[in-house]
Amino acid sequence: MKAVSGMLVISLIGALLLGGCSPKSSEIVVLEVGASKVSLSEYENFFTKNSGGWEAARKSSAEERERFLDLLTNYKLKLQDAYDRDLLNDSDIVSELREYRTSLASTFMLDKELTEPGVQQLYKRRTEEIRAQHILLKVTPDATSEETLKIYTKAMDLIRRAKAGASFDSLAIQNSEDPSVKQNNGDIYYFTAGQMVSAFENAAYAMHKGEISTLPTRSPFGYHIVKVTDRQPVRGSIRVSHIMARFQTSATDSADTAAALARVKGIQDSLKQGWDFHKLAAKLSEDAGSAPQGGDLGWFERRRFVQPFDEAAFKLKAGQTSGIVRTPFGYHVIHCDSVKSLPTFSQMRDEMKKTYQQRRYNEDYADYVTQMKKDFHYSLDEKTFNAFVSHLDSTKTSGDSAWSNAVPVDLSQQTIMMVSGRMISLDTVMVMLEKRQELRNTPLRSNELRPRLDRIGEGFLLEAKSAGLEQRYPDFASLMREYTDGIILYKAEQLEVWNRTTVSDSALKNYYSENKSKFMFPERVNISVLAMESDTLAYMIYDSLTHGTEYAKFLSRYKEDPDLKSQDGSRGFQPVETDGLTKQASALSVGDISEPLEMDDGRSAIVKVIAKEPARQKTYEEAGAEISNQYQEHASKVLEQQWLEKVKQRHPVKQYKEALRNAFSSPQASTK
Repeated sequence: MKAVSGMLVISLIGALLLGGCSPKSSEIVVLEVGASKVSLSEYENFFTKNSGGWEAARKSSAEERERFLDLLTNYKLKLQDAYDRDLLNDSDIVSELREYRTSLASTFMLDKELTEPGVQQLYKRRTEEIRAQHILLKVTPDATSEETLKIYTKAMDLIRRAKAGASFDSLAIQNSEDPSVKQNNGDIYYFTAGQMVSAFENAAYAMHKGEISTLPTRSPFGYHIVKVTDRQPVRGSIRVSHIMARFQTSATDSADTAAALARVKGIQDSLKQGWDFHKLAAKLSEDAGSAPQGGDLGWFERRRFVQPFDEAAFKLKAGQTSGIVRTPFGYHVIHCDSVKSLPTFSQMRDEMKKTYQQRRYNEDYADYVTQMKKDFHYSLDEKTFNAFVSHLDSTKTSGDSAWSNAVPVDLSQQTIMMVSGRMISLDTVMVMLEKRQELRNTPLRSNELRPRLDRIGEGFLLEAKSAGLEQRYPDFASLMREYTDGIILYKAEQLEVWNRTTVSDSALKNYYSENKSKFMFPERVNISVLAMESDTLAYMIYDSLTHGTEYAKFLSRYKEDPDLKSQDGSRGFQPVETDGLTKQASALSVGDISEPLEMDDGRSAIVKVIAKEPARQKTYEEAGAEISNQYQEHASKVLEQQWLEKVKQRHPVKQYKEALRNAFSSPQASTK
């Protein structure tokens, strides 16, 4: 039995959500199944989850509500019988639930405790932008501990000097190994969350304006000494237009730059005299990309353009025009057309989640695992691991047959991992290497096996951390309860209905003879089609056919489907409603040839009617699988009804349909 099968049993399974309802709706009873009672609020939750939401449910008719109450009644009866049978202790179900919980708990827990807080923090930081300077002291990946300590000591000395009043600009120019320091004195301009490496971002967002870091910050590049020079609410995005006087040769050619400056000053004078900015941009701007749009550069956020342009643009309010701004490309006059504030968290949630998963998740997960190892006293027995590797054939993988036979039995029974005092034997790990899809075909070498064992260890750590998850998170308990109900209900239906639905030839023939009217062929037609790329060619061939040329002459070249094996190229009998060609053929007589018709794919077609047949009853042989399917559906419904009646005898049903008039009327409930 597979987990996915259990979830397909009935659409109601995903609907069980308890609590959060007004006292009034939770006190009104709409259904009793034996001693079990269903309140109006629970009914509403079931209904809304299966009808497209609260508004759709609110518009439902009395008949729809009563029909759903009948479905809910049957669901509750079946579920009650499943629990009566003690299916919760069925060995297959116990195994499946354990496997499902392990998978669900890890995903749920990481989402609640890692992803969700990470996404929220990312958005919170996005509401601010920070400007910072830094001094970078590079540390190579292969640096020794002595070399690293030496660089760290230098960083601490620079921090001391900076805090004592030394010019940060000078310290940066003299010491920083950031290649851009000679141009920017270590200024990395404004940034917000997700734009810097996480270590640098974390350090900067923990500091106040004017503050210098107390300790150097380690990143993949080395040690950073950070100074926050500004911290302010983020502007969001802006839409600006610009007029540009481009440098024709280079920014270092004084004559060229002077000429560009003269041109832009002339433009500025025209603006002061009242010229429309966008019309002037379209006429005089030397930015060929934006000039046709009146200089419009569209919407953008901080750090989109070169710093001088970006800095000037983001100082403007909507409707303001800048002074003359110089960039490496020329002189600009910038007009701010509009400003948009940062969207709300709900509006940015998907974008923030994607950014978090791409840029932050892996680091946060590594920290999460490190903390779990401390909390649950995780250890890997290096001696057992090395002995394990020494017995393996390094040319094989865990996907090869009998690879584990090389490991002595006594070694396989030794402990290789410890999690909260739980001893995990080597043979348990070997089974996982063989059976788990993502671990199969692991090369049997130390450097390949170690990360796989780390992953296995992480699984055991997550399992340990998930203990008591139902108590910590009621919504997880609800998910598990829903899945559990689905699994045992699937098993109960299997026992009471599907396993008892037997199919025999005599039963099928009897069912066919009693229900012949259900097995009918509609009006059908058999056609042959000549298909051509152009209607001109189609009309030429049609003219030839009407003047006596044999249809078969064109069949081999223009047959609709070259793979059709019939000699005449016919499709075989099809309902006349199959497509436009069969519909047209229904109006023709057998042997007739149609005028050119347009096919769905744009080609032109000539249709010849091979045969026609009026609607008729199917023979037993023709009905075939259709009889079997309908019979099984019929027999299942009979068995299901008998099952429900038996359960009703033990658990009498009472429905209070008049209470459904009050459903979906509570304003409080509409916010659930």
